[in-house]
Amino acid sequence: MKGFDISSYQKGINFNALKNAGTNFLILRAGFTGWGTGVNYNKDSAFETFYNQAKSNNIPVGAYWYSCANTYDKGVAEANYMYENCLKGKQFEFPIYIDVEDTHHQVGNKNGVTQAIIGFCETLENKGYYVGIYGSDISGFKDKMNLSQLDVYDKWVARYGSKPSYVKNYGIWQSSSSGRISGYNGNLDTDESYKDYPTIIKNGGFNGYSKQASVTPSTDKTNELDKYSDEELAKMVWQGKFGNGEERKQELGARYNEVQKLVNKGVGKETSDIVYTVKSGDTLSGIASRYNTTYQKLAQYNNIANPNLIYVNQKIRIPQ
Repeated sequence: MKGFDISSYQKGINFNALKNAGTNFLILRAGFTGWGTGVNYNKDSAFETFYNQAKSNNIPVGAYWYSCANTYDKGVAEANYMYENCLKGKQFEFPIYIDVEDTHHQVGNKNGVTQAIIGFCETLENKGYYVGIYGSDISGFKDKMNLSQLDVYDKWVARYGSKPSYVKNYGIWQSSSSGRISGYNGNLDTDESYKDYPTIIKNGGFNGYSKQASVTPSTDKTNELDKYSDEELAKMVWQGKFGNGEERKQELGARYNEVQKLVNKGVGKETSDIVYTVKSGDTLSGIASRYNTTYQKLAQYNNIANPNLIYVNQKIRIPQ
């Protein structure tokens, strides 16, 4: 799916031209935190107009917030402002992102920025939103974040000219800043989506949508998840029973937010596991052979979607 991300810098862009150009989605800047103090919040002056025009032209939309947050509480504050002033009462078919690219407040503090991201994402998840993180492949995700703590969140990665190399799992690739459409004189950021976010979000009941009923609903069968406490479900997550990312959100449904909070705190994680740190040249099959197991088991146990993609310094848990 091909799309663009736009803000008030593209004010006046023709949405009929966007539609005629085959635009599959738009990610709109909802607002930004001013870098002067790092805590003054501003709604994008074109957001409401762009949102209404996208809806009128049946173009699916997501939204992002340009962040300056570098603590958990500041991430929460940005999310709350965004919800109250931009998201509330609307529906979005693509994720809601925290944009991490500030060069004033988000430099040299990976722990603080990582906690800010978690604060932002947890706050909006608790309000029923499907969230994600935007940043450049190297100067954002590598230099500003502890990526291993953010596995559960979708990634929108910017790298121009070639696909991301540091971030291995991502849903959207921002591939250039030189997109063009007929009738608009400026350049546009171009994006490629690899996930069917509209289906995921609508079926899951996220981003202002009501959860859609199953095609063959069962009215006399007790929900299987009701048999388990949140703590038991968290343990099952660590055991790989619900996958990760959007798969986990759909599997856990209304229980997702509370269970994921526990998972983020390490609740349910087996402490007797061996934890192996990936080194250059390692493969998952090689690690599995070293510990008399299989790469399939390690992939499932560690929620690794692609067994061929592991990275240096990644922590691999070896079940005992």
